[in-house]
Amino acid sequence: MDILEIKLDLIQWLASIEDPKLVKKLLAFRKKETGNGHVPELKPMTKEELVARALESEKDIREGNIVPIEELEKEYGIK
Repeated sequence: MDILEIKLDLIQWLASIEDPKLVKKLLAFRKKETGNGHVPELKPMTKEELVARALESEKDIREGNIVPIEELEKEYGIK
C-alpha cells in the first residue's frame, strides 16, 4: 500500500467516524502534532548565517536567478 492509498484509507475511515469523543481526540492529536505552524526541523540562524543568506540572495537577484511571483502563485495554487 503506497502513501496515497494509506491517506485515502484514512480519509474514508475519518469520514465514517460518528463518535464525537474520538473525533475530538483526533483533533487534539492533530493540533499537538502540527502545533502553531512551528516546524521542528528548523533552527534559529545566527546573525552571521542570516547576513550570509541575505548576501547570497542579493547575488542571485543580480545574476537573474529568480522565479517570478506569478510562477510561484501558479505552482502553489494561490490567486
